[in-house]
Amino acid sequence: MLRREVVLVFGVRVQGSWPPAGYRPGPIHLYWQRPHNSVRSTAESRIKHTHESLGPLLWDAGVRCHREFPREDPENPGPLLSPAPSGLLVDAIELIRFDAHARTCLSAMRCSQAADAVAVFHGRMPAHAAPQDMVKLLRNCVDLDPEHEGGAYRRWAEEALPPGYEVARNQREAVYLCLITSRTGLPPLNEWSARRGLDVPDQWLLHLYEASQKPADTDLDAKKIPLVGGLSGVLGLRGLVAVGTEQDVVTPGYDVSYYAGSSYRHRTVYADVLVLAQLQDLLLDALDAEVELAARSAPDRRRIFRLERDLLVFRRSYLGADFGRKEMPGAILRRWQKEADTQAKSQALREDLTELARQVQTSETETTNAILGLIAAIGLPMATGLAIWAGLPDAGVTALWWTLLPVVTTSLVLILAVPGLRRLTLDAFRRRDRRR
Repeated sequence: MLRREVVLVFGVRVQGSWPPAGYRPGPIHLYWQRPHNSVRSTAESRIKHTHESLGPLLWDAGVRCHREFPREDPENPGPLLSPAPSGLLVDAIELIRFDAHARTCLSAMRCSQAADAVAVFHGRMPAHAAPQDMVKLLRNCVDLDPEHEGGAYRRWAEEALPPGYEVARNQREAVYLCLITSRTGLPPLNEWSARRGLDVPDQWLLHLYEASQKPADTDLDAKKIPLVGGLSGVLGLRGLVAVGTEQDVVTPGYDVSYYAGSSYRHRTVYADVLVLAQLQDLLLDALDAEVELAARSAPDRRRIFRLERDLLVFRRSYLGADFGRKEMPGAILRRWQKEADTQAKSQALREDLTELARQVQTSETETTNAILGLIAAIGLPMATGLAIWAGLPDAGVTALWWTLLPVVTTSLVLILAVPGLRRLTLDAFRRRDRRR
């Protein structure tokens, strides 16, 4: 096996400074040495080859930073970042947070978010790992469950993050990209998958995607996606897995191996697709939790209006983002959104907010009518009683009290008899008790 690359994508909670100490603004700089020229993955180059609207969401210095971990530092011998308990060797970490407007919207929500940024770990499985062990290694690499192995994998991930950053509390497994190639051809994995009639590339795709020695009965054909460079890929909510069906060798006359371009795409544009998909999911989860909390609370017109505005902005920015002329990233994003029901969730939120807005409007109308009725129930008898009292020949204090008695009695009867007036009065006393 030659390439055994793994990229992990998962949600994190940001409570530290930005950018963290040791991190540089912008995306990690990767190179693809082609026969006649080289390609460099700067923020400007990614915007140039995709769509300018993605810059403020994915690559600007205000939303993205990175740190590289070379295996050896001349001044500090030994690895800068210790290998994970799973054996994963990480050579770079990227952090991507929401843009300023989204951060403001999230901070105004009353519901606490589990995550407000995404971490990307670029790494590889160790060279000494046998092909038969790679599936188990991958399963351990993506494991973030605090209950597994005493939380060793999750604890390592949090220690690898900078101070003030932690894995999202609801994150149990990272989304991953995995690229496997071979110098001479992929070896068979086991007899179990061979008995299912799968050829060798399909064996690798199924086992790696499920991260299991005995995968579930997954419809592999439905999840397959053809990738650029002669790669066979599988895409789903677990992530994107690709295996090389050709020998990964250095072609005569070229300086790089066959799948160098595939490795470059995997760590840049394909990883960016899953980052955007994760950001979309985080926003929808935050909005869903806030809408549920708003539905359980007292009707609040300003709060519902703010949520409607936030959802509109998110639909026009994060949820409506695309990769422009890049057909393959666009296809990956659309497949992910279909698997995750992204558009359906967005539409459901929109309908829920419309219903909440209708309920708030109905409640405010009822309150207005009740206030007008309360004014009439108290003001009309009071005005009539005072007019009668003023016309009495002996309009003294005693006559005033005898005049107010039927007025108060009439007002109480009206308040108790009319449901809207009764509800308004009771609500007023409840609010007074809550203030106390």
